[in-house]
Amino acid sequence: MRTLLALALVLAACGRSDRPADTAAHDASPSSTRATGPDPVILRIPRGGGPARAYIYPKLDSAVWSSPAPLPAPGRALAFDDEAGQIVLADAKGAPVRLDLRSGDVSITRKPKLVTVASVDGQSVFGVTDSGTVARFTPSGRWSYKAPLRVRDVLPQSDGSLLLTAERGSSAILWHLWPPDTRIVDSAVIPASARARPVQAGDRVVLVRDSSVASVRGRDLSASAPVELAGRISTVAATPSGDRLYVILAGKPELRAIDRYRGGEGDRIELPAEAIDLRMDPLGRYLLARPAKGDSAWVVALGTQRVVGAVATEWRFDLPFVAPDGRLALVSGTDVRFVDAETFRPAGTVRGGGKDFWAVISWNGFRPRDASLDEPVHFDSGIGASRDSTAGVDSNAFSGAAGGIADARASTVPFPGASAPASAAAQRPAAGATAPAATNRGYFVSVASHGDEAAARADAATLVVDGVAAHVATAPGNSGIMYRVVLGPYPSRAAAEQAGARAKRPYWIFEAGP
Repeated sequence: MRTLLALALVLAACGRSDRPADTAAHDASPSSTRATGPDPVILRIPRGGGPARAYIYPKLDSAVWSSPAPLPAPGRALAFDDEAGQIVLADAKGAPVRLDLRSGDVSITRKPKLVTVASVDGQSVFGVTDSGTVARFTPSGRWSYKAPLRVRDVLPQSDGSLLLTAERGSSAILWHLWPPDTRIVDSAVIPASARARPVQAGDRVVLVRDSSVASVRGRDLSASAPVELAGRISTVAATPSGDRLYVILAGKPELRAIDRYRGGEGDRIELPAEAIDLRMDPLGRYLLARPAKGDSAWVVALGTQRVVGAVATEWRFDLPFVAPDGRLALVSGTDVRFVDAETFRPAGTVRGGGKDFWAVISWNGFRPRDASLDEPVHFDSGIGASRDSTAGVDSNAFSGAAGGIADARASTVPFPGASAPASAAAQRPAAGATAPAATNRGYFVSVASHGDEAAARADAATLVVDGVAAHVATAPGNSGIMYRVVLGPYPSRAAAEQAGARAKRPYWIFEAGP
């Protein structure tokens, strides 16, 4: 299941030992064994562009993966698709960049030029062009939408829908639609909110303008009563759940908390001086505040609503951050330091870490695989094989095994190259005969199923991976013959996985029987 942006992307840092100018002094914490759940995987990309390197946190002394292709200079991380193993970033010029962690492929969308870009799932990337048109980019293609008014911001939602904001007079307009459908299913008008900054806060969108905050529920665009504050709002940060919004007022050395359930202003947290930026811990434990002057950060413990203290650090798009284990990663010149968030006790230093851009994802795709998982599974089946070269389409049939027991895969797994069905009697071995040994015929990648043969052929004609075109295989379905678009066979599951990833379409792997 795809993770939310707050859980999928944490700005983090680490070092590596396979690069002389970029070695870690020591691990920030001892390595731990993880039996279940995703691993915190840290990606490092040279700030000027170059190959991405991955580390499994908290092991900081060696990379587990490096991309074969370089990336452009990164700007910020957008989202991660844990099912496809793809991370989406915006480069320094604002163009979407997609990195496939399975194949190592890098794709960059330079045109059209986007003035804003966003993604919530790492699969669909939305943006607004300089003409105000909405564009969506996915591995399988593009989609565009011209709204009734010029769109200012796009807010993709975790349920797959999309919120758009525009302006009409002094009011903000919100539209709700489900791409690729262009029909607006809901809309809302928020008075006195033109030029408001939209902020995603859990399942709500918060519109911030001057000294007021308006909240709209993303599901049905129902609005809550606006909250007025005594001062101009400088910046805001929402907790991961969206239950609280922390606000900085210009010229005031304090944090204001707005509680969605209380419906108004809540706690106040005194700061040493005025702050100009906020950064939320993705797990909601701490809030980092950037002072208006100096290279440092104030650490606020949200559980106790207190300022723990100040730490010296530069402030960048990716750093400082709260690491997955609750430690702070701080920039000190060309190095990155880890300290305890409560005591500020040093925990480790990554030499040369400040030269890279940092992002963290939650994924188990870099875990070593048990060799037994790639061992072919054999079934005692009487399935034969041949290819109908005359028709240009593989014929496919599933027959019963000896004794009349049906092959367990027959109703779900397409089997390219099978012969026409034979009678049950013809498939049973003669008395005293020995059944031939089962042999694996390779692994196939299924990317689509069609009920119409012509549609399947047309689909297959558009898919070429590594110079090899897809082909069509037939299989019995609940309502007749199904025509499947497949790639393969491949000699191993790993090779099939790589081909499926390069197809840039949803896919699944199956093993062909004997």
